[in-house]
Amino acid sequence: MNMQMKINKRTNSILNSRSAGEKTFDFFNVAFMVVLSILTIYPFWYILVLSLNNGPNAAEGPIWFFPRMFTLDNYNFVLRYPDLIRAFFITIARCAIGPIFSVSVCMMAAYALSKKWLRGRKGFLYMLMIPMFIGGTVISYYILYSKLGFINNFSVYVIPGAFSFFSMIIFRTFIEDIPDGLEESMMLDGANYFTIFTQLIIPMSKAVIAAFIFFGFVGAWLDFGTTLLFVTNKSLYTLQYVLYLVIKAGEASAALDLTNLGEMMRQQASKGNLPTPEVIKVTVMVVVTFPIILVYPFFQKYFVKGMNLGAIKG
Repeated sequence: MNMQMKINKRTNSILNSRSAGEKTFDFFNVAFMVVLSILTIYPFWYILVLSLNNGPNAAEGPIWFFPRMFTLDNYNFVLRYPDLIRAFFITIARCAIGPIFSVSVCMMAAYALSKKWLRGRKGFLYMLMIPMFIGGTVISYYILYSKLGFINNFSVYVIPGAFSFFSMIIFRTFIEDIPDGLEESMMLDGANYFTIFTQLIIPMSKAVIAAFIFFGFVGAWLDFGTTLLFVTNKSLYTLQYVLYLVIKAGEASAALDLTNLGEMMRQQASKGNLPTPEVIKVTVMVVVTFPIILVYPFFQKYFVKGMNLGAIKG
């Protein structure tokens, strides 16, 4: 107890001994960070508030902090549209399959290239590094994907981005730091390289693997360029591409099927709460972007930990 009191007195004396300049700097630093946080968070808050407001009421004037006429009809309207639901499942499938497949490919390549006795090791590294600096054009990618049968195929979301040289280097750096004695002891017990890879390398690399799987999940969730360039089949549209269509069109009817939309709008109009194009746009934005925004903070620590493990070790 006495020790705690001494520590508190010492802390108070240090705080009280700070100069006026230091206190002024802290005040303006905190004020700046508060303003910056507000400027960063408010656009998301405004979109959320507008999506929860009645459409015709929102058209009467600006809404700043809270819904003026609260309603969930906008979400009921948007979530009933079949193409959006289908796009949601396509996006979930892409985010589940793509990152896992990519991490598997990069991990296997990293394990092989971590062996210094591998013949042609440097040649493989240089060959895999070249695409980082010399890339193709959109036309060349389209021709290549067309020849490989990726156009209007779900595989375009998975296979082209399966290998990342940057990810492979991080994995290799981590694997090289694992003591060679562990592998040698398993070999003495009769284990082959596949067994070592699955029972030693992967379990010891869980943190960095989890980080890159989540990193790939976020990238796949937010990507709409792949759909824009290589997919015209509506059944393969992703959520982000649907959002892009809604925003680009300026009105929901240009992005949604007119027959289904017309019936849905007639049902809503009969209830006197027809959503406007503006609230439909922001509602789709919330449905598409907010899930990843809400999930990301809970996994950020694993992402930072995994990146540090792979980048610092060695």
